[in-house]
Amino acid sequence: MIACAMVTLPFIVDQWYSLLAKAPPSGHPAQSVPLALWLVEIVLGVGFGVSFWWNTRTVGCEKVSKTGIVLLVFQMALCTFAPELGFILAAELPLMMPVRQGLKWLIAQGLAVVALTIAAVVAGDFVPTEALVHAPLAISAPGTVLYVLAWMSFAFGAAYLAASETRSRRKLARTNAELLAAQELLADGARAAERLRVSRELHDALGHHLAGLSVNLQLAAHLVREPEAARPVREAHLVAKMLLAEVRDVVSALREQRQTNLRHVLALLAGGVTEPHIHLDAPNELEIFDPVCAHVCFRCVQEAITNAIQHAGARNLWVTLERADTGWDLSVRDDGRGVATIVPENGLKGMAERLEQAGGSLIVESRSGEGFLLHARIPAAGFSS
Repeated sequence: MIACAMVTLPFIVDQWYSLLAKAPPSGHPAQSVPLALWLVEIVLGVGFGVSFWWNTRTVGCEKVSKTGIVLLVFQMALCTFAPELGFILAAELPLMMPVRQGLKWLIAQGLAVVALTIAAVVAGDFVPTEALVHAPLAISAPGTVLYVLAWMSFAFGAAYLAASETRSRRKLARTNAELLAAQELLADGARAAERLRVSRELHDALGHHLAGLSVNLQLAAHLVREPEAARPVREAHLVAKMLLAEVRDVVSALREQRQTNLRHVLALLAGGVTEPHIHLDAPNELEIFDPVCAHVCFRCVQEAITNAIQHAGARNLWVTLERADTGWDLSVRDDGRGVATIVPENGLKGMAERLEQAGGSLIVESRSGEGFLLHARIPAAGFSS
């Protein structure tokens, strides 16, 4: 934005004095023409800066919106009158679109520079770069074109490095958040599996021997005839029964599936995403007994975030999880560009398959310019809060 101001302000000031020098005498009806032209130049200069801000407010989008294309064409038209803006436009390309698409626009911009230079030479209005002012036209014209193309390429390359660093940093943060969230789910699953293994060992080994000991002590109590010997046997039998009951209680407690705090997992996932901004709306103590259902919900939100980043160009994404009559409703909505016709690809198909295996369902809605809405229904059998 500072570069835009440094280019446009001197141009506006110079044009103002140039138009004043050519202005009609005082009192002439056409005296207001220079002022009107100057105001138009201010509007166009501000428009270029606003267009630059709009197109680069989201770095790393995989698709360019129609509005962005229109603003880009408007900026390229302004470069006809202020060639210095072409360097800023070249730097803008890799910030707002993938590099291959940006290279196509850069080539088109370069061809436009060549065409304008040829037109200026033919019209006799060609002004070479300052370093080639005294050179003959055969050298100054192609030299000026190469000079402009070199600086445009440099600006494009510098912006590409900045955009690549931003994309890599965001991808690394998102991947780290996904790994932390997945690690949380895996840790809960591993703890649940270990508790189940220990409960089986207690039931099959210790419980079996205690049951046998209780039966033998009960038999011994009936066979012993002397009162002095019968009393300790009965007491030992009672202790064995108590131990067996306690072991069974421990086994039952260990067999209870460990709860997974799904809200904490989703918060970890959303914490690694800076663009779009994720708004999470879920109960503070949302716990899931079934690890399969927790995994399905996690993967659905993860896929929705990935789609919003790569395809939607969204600024905000809302994740809502709330209780319904027959289970839980998960809705993910973004404010991206949306599509007129939804064509399910691997991501949406995989999401629908996961929900179907868990006994749920998926509904996808979208309209051009109104973003995406994913609504998933998950059965209540595995949930509690």
